[in-house]
Amino acid sequence: MTVQTHDPVSVEIHRKALENITTEMAIALTRTSGSPVVYEVQDFATCLMDTAGEHLSMSATILFHAGSSLLGTQAVVASLAEDEVVRPGDGWIVNDPFEGGAMHQGDVAIIMPTFYEGEHIGWAFSNVHVADVGGMGISGFAPGAVSVYDEGLRFGSTKIISDGVLDRGWERHIESNTRVSNLVLNDLRSMIAANNVAQQKLTDVVSRFGRERFLEYCEINKQLTEEALRERIEKLPDGVYETAEWIEFDGHGEDLLLEVRAKMEVDGSDIRFDLSGDPQVNAFVNGTKGVVWGNLMTAILTTLAYGDLPFNHGMWRPLTIEIGEPGSVVNAVPPAPLSAGHSTAGMRVTRAIKDLLNQACSLSEDPVVRGRVSGLATDGVGLVPLTGLGRAGVPTVVFFMDNVTGNGGGAQSIGDGLDIYGVTISPGVGLGSIETNEASQPALYLWRKLMPNSGGPGTYRGGQGLEISYAVNGTDQLDGAVAFGTAETPARGAGGGYPAGTGSWDATHGTNVEANLAAGEQTLESTLSGETPAVPSNLGRLHLDRGDVMRVSGGGGGGIGDPLLRDPELVARDVADGYVTEANANAAYGVVLDELGAADLSATAESRKALRAERIGGAPSSEQRLPQTPGVAIGVRDDSWCCEYCEGELGDSAEDWREQAVSVETSISERLAEVDMYVRKRQGAPPVLLAEHFCPHCAGLLLADVYPEGFEGLRVPQLKKSGAAVEV
Repeated sequence: MTVQTHDPVSVEIHRKALENITTEMAIALTRTSGSPVVYEVQDFATCLMDTAGEHLSMSATILFHAGSSLLGTQAVVASLAEDEVVRPGDGWIVNDPFEGGAMHQGDVAIIMPTFYEGEHIGWAFSNVHVADVGGMGISGFAPGAVSVYDEGLRFGSTKIISDGVLDRGWERHIESNTRVSNLVLNDLRSMIAANNVAQQKLTDVVSRFGRERFLEYCEINKQLTEEALRERIEKLPDGVYETAEWIEFDGHGEDLLLEVRAKMEVDGSDIRFDLSGDPQVNAFVNGTKGVVWGNLMTAILTTLAYGDLPFNHGMWRPLTIEIGEPGSVVNAVPPAPLSAGHSTAGMRVTRAIKDLLNQACSLSEDPVVRGRVSGLATDGVGLVPLTGLGRAGVPTVVFFMDNVTGNGGGAQSIGDGLDIYGVTISPGVGLGSIETNEASQPALYLWRKLMPNSGGPGTYRGGQGLEISYAVNGTDQLDGAVAFGTAETPARGAGGGYPAGTGSWDATHGTNVEANLAAGEQTLESTLSGETPAVPSNLGRLHLDRGDVMRVSGGGGGGIGDPLLRDPELVARDVADGYVTEANANAAYGVVLDELGAADLSATAESRKALRAERIGGAPSSEQRLPQTPGVAIGVRDDSWCCEYCEGELGDSAEDWREQAVSVETSISERLAEVDMYVRKRQGAPPVLLAEHFCPHCAGLLLADVYPEGFEGLRVPQLKKSGAAVEV
């Protein structure tokens, strides 16, 4: 038993005080920045670190900056000469993903030391997605890049601030190499202001507690977070869990599908993660250590720690993270481009780790931990960075982040997924105002709406994605690129839930928008005319003329639990509300509606009976019932796998339960089209498949796997039995 040697109330007041400082840093950022990416969308992070570069607190709307703040601050510490003295007002810029201090070049950090009575006691970290970093990477995204040197400015740990003022030489360099230097330089000064707030507020806190007690409480809070996370990890079954995800890229003429492999070993209160991947490529999708660490911590925070465990360095201590040999898509080295590595390789890591944790949580004996199972989120973004002249005739960067926020969230064990959830790494990011976007940029929105059927079907369905459409307005032309991360490999469901639909984009040229405006008429989806050519998901060069229309849609979240167990009344309500179509209700959920749109319960029962028989080629021998925990379709009893719908046996737990299931493997784009959903069909080999695994006893959907043709298949957990070791 741990002997308590501290006053828990004082320690909690201390922890909350540090958390409040990072929140006030964030407030300073939003109040001083002139960029809508900061003050509306809130794409930033603020942290306090100790002198070793370990986290004390974080206020992040973007969770993966847990990785960049840790590695970036430690990179600054490592860059200091042995006899170098840091002084108040010193500051370093960091945006080099290879060094670990940034997710991509567009995420720029300013790191400054903090002091108390002349003694260096820590670091303040502020990070902002700036409007531009130069090169071909408009706003930090370069789909056409074949080398990191194409992508824009990249700073390793570089001292550019003295006495709180930007060095004029570096300021001129940035000014000369970015498209909207006024916004970029203002954001650098906003980060300096945020770090100044940290210094002022930290002085007050240290004065209140005294230096020695302040430092003591910092270590105690790390220890408390570590202990709390370890206690939760201990509720996961010991064993080895494996999964895989795939990075998509088709922007260089070849339809690439790059594998990311992930393995997790749970051993008591420790977790070891081993990640590896295909060789790095000359496309902007490669990841680095900071990308992997930040996205991995995102999955930990949102599955095991979200909402009730304070974040500090104690969160890292139970984790061991290995990323394999250099030169892969998860451990890239120069000259690999990586300006979208955070939203491709990185977010595939988030999905993979989330899937591993789903597997472990679903087998936990603790009902709270078991209830943390959820469908996966899309975790891919659709971005169209553009540049040209704005309404006032001055250079501008058009960078709408609607389709970062505009993805559906995975279904939860307690209800449907959140519509317009965003991506897992950014729970605090907001949906930008149409009015702000139109007032500040040469664009006119035509519509912004939810995408029906984009959420994965399930007992609880996934959240719906968002579609936006806007026309070039107020300027003659814009040029740019398209970065689209998830079109062919959708977010998987959990425990019998189906995958989500994916998003897409297109551009319509030579439209009737300008003529409609002149006539005082609104352009609707049904009345828009023009030429809409076929396009790849990623495009290095995009040209739009006045009146041309961009349409971008986001994907949904994966479902949870078999959709044949969803309450028919909820399905009928979804149809009435426009969330799902009647075709989807019938084909995916087996729900039949009467002439008034209400669920016909008798006809629905017959429809579902027929669908179950179709699944396994005959009438089920057992009744399918709701499982104890929605989203947990497979359990272990007496060293055997069992169906949680009907308690039917599925073989020895040392073997693959899939061998006992009735499995059907089809093209995912074709299979989801049958239920009125969309997933982009790959233009090259291999096709992406959906493997549906049904219980042979009750016909319940146990799991829906997603993988490319030729993949060796996903493995079941290798559980450690009492007194036995597991080969890793």
